[in-house]
Amino acid sequence: MLMRRILLLLFCCSLFCLPSRADSEEDCLRIIRAGNGYLWRFMPKEAWDEYHKAMAMSQAMHNDYLFAESLFGVGQALWYNGQFGLAADTVGLSLRYYRRVGAKGGEGRALRILSNIYDDQGKYEEAFKTVTEGLAIYEGSQDNHTYVLLLAQMGALYKSMGDYQSALEYMRKAESLRPFKNEYPYREMYNRMGELYAAMGSIQQARRCYQLALAGTWKSKIVRLKMGHTYLLEKNYDIAFKYYDSLYQESSRVTDRNILIGSMLGLGRIYLQRNDLQNALAMAEGSLVHSAQWGNARQNTRDGYGLLSAIYEAAGNDRKALEYHKQYEAMKDSVVSDNFKRTLFGFRQEAEAGRLKAQRNTLIACTAGVVLLGLFVVLILHLRHKNEKLNLRQRAAELEMKALRAQMNPHFIFNCLSSINHFILNEESDKASEYLTRFSKLIRTVLVNAGKTTISLEEELAMLRLYLNMEQLRFREAFDYAVEFEPGLHPSMIFVPSFILQPFCENAIWHGLLHKEGKGRLSIHFRMHDDVLICTIRDNGIGREAAAGVKPGPVEKGASFGNRLSAERLALFNGNQQDASFVTEDVRDDRGAIAGTKVILRINNKQVHD
Repeated sequence: MLMRRILLLLFCCSLFCLPSRADSEEDCLRIIRAGNGYLWRFMPKEAWDEYHKAMAMSQAMHNDYLFAESLFGVGQALWYNGQFGLAADTVGLSLRYYRRVGAKGGEGRALRILSNIYDDQGKYEEAFKTVTEGLAIYEGSQDNHTYVLLLAQMGALYKSMGDYQSALEYMRKAESLRPFKNEYPYREMYNRMGELYAAMGSIQQARRCYQLALAGTWKSKIVRLKMGHTYLLEKNYDIAFKYYDSLYQESSRVTDRNILIGSMLGLGRIYLQRNDLQNALAMAEGSLVHSAQWGNARQNTRDGYGLLSAIYEAAGNDRKALEYHKQYEAMKDSVVSDNFKRTLFGFRQEAEAGRLKAQRNTLIACTAGVVLLGLFVVLILHLRHKNEKLNLRQRAAELEMKALRAQMNPHFIFNCLSSINHFILNEESDKASEYLTRFSKLIRTVLVNAGKTTISLEEELAMLRLYLNMEQLRFREAFDYAVEFEPGLHPSMIFVPSFILQPFCENAIWHGLLHKEGKGRLSIHFRMHDDVLICTIRDNGIGREAAAGVKPGPVEKGASFGNRLSAERLALFNGNQQDASFVTEDVRDDRGAIAGTKVILRINNKQVHD
């Protein structure tokens, strides 16, 4: 009955915009593609308008396939807009039209989206049924794009019911299809895999998957939300708060409501840990309001009730705590009941799993002969690759050790101790104490990160600021410095070679700023371009030509050596692209005179780090 009402409503709406002439199929497809473009940019209202135009045109042409495509788009726009019930009914209606015209590809896509909608609603058994139908359609087909997404969705559903082993098998099967990097199936697969590892307690594995899911979309809100969750699980509340708070500020109250609810629940838990009960209560109650509007996603409502119970218990309001605890248990029992249904439904899939296993064994038997024939060649190539990789690692290890010694060389330590002694002799005990404190923090930071190949940009800058503050104190504020980022860049999510920036800054100070008359200025600016971190280190010193005429002392020689070594490390990190990794340029004023030096570093944004 509801399906018929939706069809009648959509038909009546489209009558008002029937075309005055016979439109071509190409025009209709162009409008549908325009709607898809709006949908990919998270603009559901604009997408809705385009799909409705396409509906009218397809009806005028009596083209059921294009009408199904238009309905499918409308359903997705409703889903993006948070209207889950109507979205499920509309996508279900498009499924009927796809089946009517025998469009297997459209049928599989509709089943996948329908499963995702049911999953968001907490209707897990319906989600299982639809994704299983979709997998049956795409098994053995050449359309890996949708097949990978269906496998990842099935793995996510098994994760929801606590069957992590089955979930991992589906995820690995999806990964074995090798979806193209930066495309949506690749990102969604690793996003779902990160959720699974987080549920299993493998936080580092989860972060690795989330970093891979960020490929090509490093500002992804859903992945940033889940990265925040990993820090919450580790009780690293300060970093988790940064993720949740930025998402809470950025999220739309309509199209990003799932992000909004997740960030509010995360902030509520952190406020509770900080004993900020007023803000915790506001976040918990707000999440329940949005959960109700979202289409009664029971898992969100359950978590909201649980958080409210904990807040009122912390406030000493036992009556309220008990009231919300009962609601939490009731909602939890509802979800557990569904879990039981899902388990039974999983058993009913064992026969299908057995059939898939038999087919896989047959395929293995057929390919065994080919594998044996090629084994000798593969073995030789593997040994050659292994030897090259071993040599590369050995070279990297040697460079890391040299870099560490170059940064903490005896000249630097001797100069630091001399500075402390100078402050003491001049009866500047406060400065001596402050300098010694900063020196000890720097030593401790270097030792903590000594064994790491890469560290986060946030950690790298913490070490750099300690060093620059020491140099400011040593040279009596002879220069100022500033660290700047382009909007939207998150240092905690970017990984760079450890101790890569300090030698370049040291070189700018000793070769440029200390020989300058008047106040020196050092700026370090970061921006992201095509998944490459661009770091520009600029000083207003005497310039390269004048610096070459200054007789270098031991410290200047050490700074130059560290600079060269860091350039080699950076080239190795970027894949031996030395010319593209490190550029030094003169800074000139309006009259063309030398006004300083700038160094431009290009650092590949690595998704996997130590």
